[in-house]
Amino acid sequence: MGGDPHSPVIVKVCGVRTPEIAEVALEAGASWLGLVLVADSPRYVDDAAARALVAVVRGRADLVGVMVAPSAAQCDQAADRYRLAAVQVHGTVAPWLAWEAAVPVIRAINVGEATAAYREVWWPDCTLLVDAAPSAHEALPGGTGIRVDEVAAAALARHRRVILAGGLTPGNVAEAIARVRPDGVDASSGLETAPGTKDPARVAAFVGAAREAFASLSAFGVPAAAGLAP
Repeated sequence: MGGDPHSPVIVKVCGVRTPEIAEVALEAGASWLGLVLVADSPRYVDDAAARALVAVVRGRADLVGVMVAPSAAQCDQAADRYRLAAVQVHGTVAPWLAWEAAVPVIRAINVGEATAAYREVWWPDCTLLVDAAPSAHEALPGGTGIRVDEVAAAALARHRRVILAGGLTPGNVAEAIARVRPDGVDASSGLETAPGTKDPARVAAFVGAAREAFASLSAFGVPAAAGLAP
Protein backbone atom coordinates (compact mmCIF):
# COMPACT_ATOMS: atom_id res chain seq x y z
CA MET A 1 0.00 0.00 0.00
CA GLY A 2 1.41 3.39 -0.94
CA GLY A 3 2.31 6.11 1.57
CA ASP A 4 -0.23 8.74 2.59
CA PRO A 5 1.18 12.24 1.99
CA HIS A 6 -1.18 13.56 4.70
CA SER A 7 0.08 11.10 7.31
CA PRO A 8 0.70 12.68 10.74
CA VAL A 9 4.34 11.64 10.50
CA ILE A 10 6.76 11.90 7.61
CA VAL A 11 8.96 9.06 6.38
CA LYS A 12 11.15 10.36 3.55
CA VAL A 13 13.44 8.41 1.28
CA CYS A 14 15.84 10.88 -0.31
CA GLY A 15 18.05 10.56 -3.34
CA VAL A 16 15.60 8.40 -5.28
CA ARG A 17 16.83 8.05 -8.86
CA THR A 18 14.86 5.21 -10.49
CA PRO A 19 11.20 4.23 -10.84
CA GLU A 20 12.05 0.82 -9.39
CA ILE A 21 13.28 2.29 -6.10
CA ALA A 22 10.36 4.71 -6.06
CA GLU A 23 7.97 1.76 -6.29
CA VAL A 24 9.70 -0.01 -3.40
CA ALA A 25 9.51 3.09 -1.22
CA LEU A 26 5.88 3.73 -2.07
CA GLU A 27 4.81 0.16 -1.45
CA ALA A 28 6.57 0.22 1.92
CA GLY A 29 4.66 3.36 2.93
CA ALA A 30 7.03 6.28 2.34
CA SER A 31 5.22 9.59 2.45
CA TRP A 32 7.87 11.76 0.78
CA LEU A 33 10.47 11.00 -1.87
CA GLY A 34 13.42 13.34 -2.37
CA LEU A 35 14.73 14.28 -5.81
CA VAL A 36 18.27 15.66 -5.66
CA LEU A 37 18.53 18.49 -8.19
CA VAL A 38 22.21 19.21 -7.48
CA ALA A 39 24.48 18.22 -10.38
CA ASP A 40 27.53 17.62 -8.17
CA SER A 41 25.73 14.95 -6.12
CA PRO A 42 26.00 11.22 -6.91
CA ARG A 43 22.24 11.16 -6.33
CA TYR A 44 21.48 13.79 -8.96
CA VAL A 45 18.52 13.20 -11.26
CA ASP A 46 18.52 14.88 -14.65
CA ASP A 47 15.37 16.16 -16.30
CA ALA A 48 14.45 12.87 -17.97
CA ALA A 49 14.95 10.85 -14.79
CA ALA A 50 13.00 13.35 -12.72
CA ARG A 51 10.09 13.29 -15.14
CA ALA A 52 10.04 9.50 -15.08
CA LEU A 53 9.80 9.61 -11.29
CA VAL A 54 7.00 12.16 -11.42
CA ALA A 55 5.00 9.77 -13.59
CA VAL A 56 5.46 6.92 -11.09
CA VAL A 57 4.86 8.89 -7.90
CA ARG A 58 2.03 11.19 -8.99
CA GLY A 59 -0.82 11.09 -6.47
CA ARG A 60 0.78 8.41 -4.31
CA ALA A 61 3.21 10.47 -2.21
CA ASP A 62 4.79 13.90 -2.18
CA LEU A 63 7.94 14.82 -4.08
CA VAL A 64 10.48 17.14 -2.49
CA GLY A 65 13.22 18.77 -4.54
CA VAL A 66 16.63 19.02 -2.87
CA MET A 67 18.59 22.14 -3.87
CA VAL A 68 21.69 24.03 -2.73
CA ALA A 69 21.57 27.84 -2.45
CA PRO A 70 18.73 28.30 -4.95
CA SER A 71 16.94 31.52 -5.80
CA ALA A 72 13.20 31.78 -5.26
CA ALA A 73 12.71 31.65 -9.03
CA GLN A 74 14.73 28.42 -9.27
CA CYS A 75 12.66 26.88 -6.47
CA ASP A 76 9.41 27.74 -8.21
CA GLN A 77 10.62 26.62 -11.63
CA ALA A 78 11.61 23.21 -10.24
CA ALA A 79 8.32 22.92 -8.36
CA ASP A 80 6.30 23.63 -11.49
CA ARG A 81 8.34 21.31 -13.68
CA TYR A 82 8.39 18.32 -11.33
CA ARG A 83 5.15 18.82 -9.36
CA LEU A 84 7.03 19.30 -6.11
CA ALA A 85 5.16 19.63 -2.82
CA ALA A 86 8.16 21.46 -1.33
CA VAL A 87 11.81 22.27 -1.84
CA GLN A 88 14.48 21.35 0.70
CA VAL A 89 17.20 23.99 0.64
CA HIS A 90 20.80 23.57 1.78
CA GLY A 91 23.69 25.99 1.74
CA THR A 92 23.75 29.75 2.14
CA VAL A 93 20.25 31.13 1.66
CA ALA A 94 18.45 34.07 3.22
CA PRO A 95 15.43 33.44 5.44
CA TRP A 96 13.21 35.56 3.21
CA LEU A 97 13.54 32.91 0.50
CA ALA A 98 10.59 31.25 2.23
CA TRP A 99 8.45 34.33 1.57
CA GLU A 100 9.70 34.95 -1.96
CA ALA A 101 9.16 31.39 -3.21
CA ALA A 102 5.64 30.27 -4.00
CA VAL A 103 6.52 26.63 -3.22
CA PRO A 104 6.84 25.71 0.47
CA VAL A 105 10.43 25.70 1.71
CA ILE A 106 12.02 23.21 4.12
CA ARG A 107 15.27 24.55 5.56
CA ALA A 108 18.05 21.98 5.94
CA ILE A 109 20.55 22.83 8.65
CA ASN A 110 23.74 21.17 9.80
CA VAL A 111 23.74 21.00 13.58
CA GLY A 112 26.87 20.23 15.55
CA GLU A 113 25.56 21.33 18.92
CA ALA A 114 22.35 22.67 20.40
CA THR A 115 23.15 26.37 20.42
CA ALA A 116 23.84 26.30 16.68
CA ALA A 117 20.26 25.24 16.06
CA TYR A 118 18.90 28.25 17.90
CA ARG A 119 21.00 30.65 15.90
CA GLU A 120 18.86 29.84 12.87
CA VAL A 121 16.59 32.79 12.17
CA TRP A 122 14.06 31.00 10.00
CA TRP A 123 10.52 31.79 11.04
CA PRO A 124 8.97 29.50 13.68
CA ASP A 125 6.53 27.73 11.36
CA CYS A 126 9.27 26.64 8.97
CA THR A 127 10.01 22.93 9.06
CA LEU A 128 13.71 22.24 9.63
CA LEU A 129 15.53 19.19 8.32
CA VAL A 130 18.29 18.56 10.85
CA ASP A 131 21.42 16.89 9.51
CA ALA A 132 24.91 16.38 10.88
CA ALA A 133 27.64 18.87 10.13
CA PRO A 134 29.76 17.41 7.30
CA SER A 135 33.42 16.63 7.84
CA ALA A 136 36.03 19.01 6.47
CA HIS A 137 36.64 16.98 3.29
CA GLU A 138 32.96 16.66 2.36
CA ALA A 139 31.99 18.77 -0.64
CA LEU A 140 28.23 18.48 -0.16
CA PRO A 141 26.15 19.60 2.85
CA GLY A 142 24.00 16.47 3.06
CA GLY A 143 23.92 12.76 2.27
CA THR A 144 27.22 12.14 4.03
CA GLY A 145 26.03 9.33 6.33
CA ILE A 146 27.29 11.13 9.44
CA ARG A 147 25.04 10.73 12.49
CA VAL A 148 23.43 13.86 13.84
CA ASP A 149 23.92 15.08 17.42
CA GLU A 150 20.70 13.60 18.79
CA VAL A 151 20.83 15.65 22.01
CA ALA A 152 20.86 18.85 19.95
CA ALA A 153 18.19 17.54 17.61
CA ALA A 154 15.93 16.51 20.49
CA ALA A 155 16.28 19.93 22.10
CA LEU A 156 15.26 21.55 18.85
CA ALA A 157 12.36 19.14 18.26
CA ARG A 158 10.82 20.18 21.56
CA HIS A 159 10.32 23.68 20.18
CA ARG A 160 9.58 23.38 16.47
CA ARG A 161 8.83 20.97 13.64
CA VAL A 162 11.85 18.85 12.77
CA ILE A 163 12.66 16.15 10.27
CA LEU A 164 15.61 14.12 11.50
CA ALA A 165 18.31 13.10 9.01
CA GLY A 166 21.96 12.12 9.24
CA GLY A 167 23.15 8.54 8.92
CA LEU A 168 19.79 6.89 9.53
CA THR A 169 19.47 3.21 8.59
CA PRO A 170 16.92 0.44 9.11
CA GLY A 171 18.92 -0.62 12.16
CA ASN A 172 19.09 2.70 14.00
CA VAL A 173 16.01 4.67 12.96
CA ALA A 174 13.75 3.33 15.72
CA GLU A 175 16.21 4.29 18.44
CA ALA A 176 16.70 7.72 16.86
CA ILE A 177 12.95 8.34 16.77
CA ALA A 178 12.62 7.33 20.41
CA ARG A 179 15.43 9.67 21.47
CA VAL A 180 14.64 12.71 19.33
CA ARG A 181 10.87 12.38 18.81
CA PRO A 182 10.92 14.28 15.53
CA ASP A 183 8.00 14.99 13.23
CA GLY A 184 9.62 12.94 10.51
CA VAL A 185 12.75 11.09 9.40
CA ASP A 186 14.84 11.16 6.24
CA ALA A 187 17.40 8.67 4.95
CA SER A 188 19.58 8.47 1.87
CA SER A 189 23.17 7.18 2.11
CA GLY A 190 22.21 4.67 4.83
CA LEU A 191 20.02 2.89 2.29
CA GLU A 192 22.70 2.47 -0.37
CA THR A 193 25.20 -0.11 -1.53
CA ALA A 194 27.23 2.66 -3.20
CA PRO A 195 26.74 6.43 -3.47
CA GLY A 196 23.56 6.95 -5.48
CA THR A 197 22.61 3.26 -5.63
CA LYS A 198 19.71 2.41 -3.33
CA ASP A 199 19.26 -1.13 -2.00
CA PRO A 200 15.56 -2.08 -2.35
CA ALA A 201 15.65 -4.24 0.78
CA ARG A 202 17.16 -1.45 2.88
CA VAL A 203 14.65 1.07 1.55
CA ALA A 204 11.69 -1.14 2.45
CA ALA A 205 13.17 -2.03 5.83
CA PHE A 206 13.84 1.61 6.72
CA VAL A 207 10.33 2.75 5.89
CA GLY A 208 8.81 -0.15 7.79
CA ALA A 209 11.02 0.35 10.85
CA ALA A 210 10.32 4.08 10.94
CA ARG A 211 6.57 3.65 10.68
CA GLU A 212 6.62 0.97 13.38
CA ALA A 213 8.65 3.22 15.68
CA PHE A 214 6.29 6.16 15.25
CA ALA A 215 3.33 3.85 15.89
CA SER A 216 4.98 2.57 19.07
CA LEU A 217 5.41 6.11 20.42
CA SER A 218 1.73 6.72 19.86
CA ALA A 219 0.77 3.43 21.47
CA PHE A 220 2.72 4.35 24.61
CA GLY A 221 0.96 7.66 24.95
CA VAL A 222 3.46 9.93 23.19
CA PRO A 223 1.46 12.39 21.07
CA ALA A 224 1.87 11.96 17.34
CA ALA A 225 3.66 14.73 15.56
CA ALA A 226 1.61 17.36 13.83
CA GLY A 227 1.08 17.00 10.11
CA LEU A 228 3.91 18.45 8.09
CA ALA A 229 2.14 20.00 5.17
CA PRO A 230 5.24 21.69 3.80
